[in-house]
Amino acid sequence: MKKVFIQAAEQVSIQEPLSERWMTEPLSYDEPLVKAQNPAFRDYMAANEARRMGGLMKRALVTTLKVLKETGIEHPDAIITGTCLGSLDYTERILDAMLENGEEALSPTHFMQSTHNTVGSALAIYTKTHGYNTTYSHGSISFDLTVQDAWMQMQLGKISTALVGGHDEMTEGYFSKLQQVKYVGVEGMVPCGEMAMSMLLNTDSSVDHLAELAGIRMSFRPSGEQFQQQLDSLLAQAGMTLDDVSLVMTGMNGNPANDQLYKPMLDSLLADKPTMDYKHVFGENYAASALGLYAAAHLLKQKDELKAILLLNLTLTGDCSMMLVKK
Repeated sequence: MKKVFIQAAEQVSIQEPLSERWMTEPLSYDEPLVKAQNPAFRDYMAANEARRMGGLMKRALVTTLKVLKETGIEHPDAIITGTCLGSLDYTERILDAMLENGEEALSPTHFMQSTHNTVGSALAIYTKTHGYNTTYSHGSISFDLTVQDAWMQMQLGKISTALVGGHDEMTEGYFSKLQQVKYVGVEGMVPCGEMAMSMLLNTDSSVDHLAELAGIRMSFRPSGEQFQQQLDSLLAQAGMTLDDVSLVMTGMNGNPANDQLYKPMLDSLLADKPTMDYKHVFGENYAASALGLYAAAHLLKQKDELKAILLLNLTLTGDCSMMLVKK
């Protein structure tokens, strides 16, 4: 089994961008919808380039360039992107223009950037990286699938480096629809936010890294017994037991419909483990699990008392993802 390391990871979210100050000075919000705290884009791209890009694209590009600069890897073997909604803002713009103009005089820019795979394609063009490139758009497990894809290809020896990312934005119109079905905006729930997270995975053990990605397991509507089997398999693959896990990070967000998914696991199989709910820091969105893995990697790097973190992502549609990260 080849080891996979998280060499670098950067985020733009509702916390201070391209920074780990959320560990000591997290920003807090009372609003149900919070836009991303954008960095100074002019530090990473020319003004004329920025004007042609939507907000999601710019955030994804900035985190990517920062990660590639930190690692010194200009052209990773693969670019694997996870996004549920893609460039939602531009999608709404092109649809609104179609209604208003009768499908005439439409902006080609809005159309070209409205598709989900635009982000991964643009990253490849901008960095001149022309290897394996794919995009997963599978709801709240979109990012988890990028990690699984990279992990499997690394185990097969097809790639040794991979840029994986989770990127999603939110508009007021789409937020209002999600609020109507009580997916977000529920009383007591964390805010709905925006984010871009880019991470470089590497099989080279000699490079400086944040943490080791020890494995990933995914399943659909597992029973308690099946969950236990998946967890045991994940730990055994890493040569660990549950006693070696220092912390369980969950996607609980204050929404009772969401949090009840975690309760059976936390009250039984993981009852003795301390937990952390990363969405209370970064907010809720479809790619939030990317920020969970980002946070786990940086916590392991900064906190000596943490040896291994189990990251759980359970969705309302029945998907279950668990990732194991260790020093």
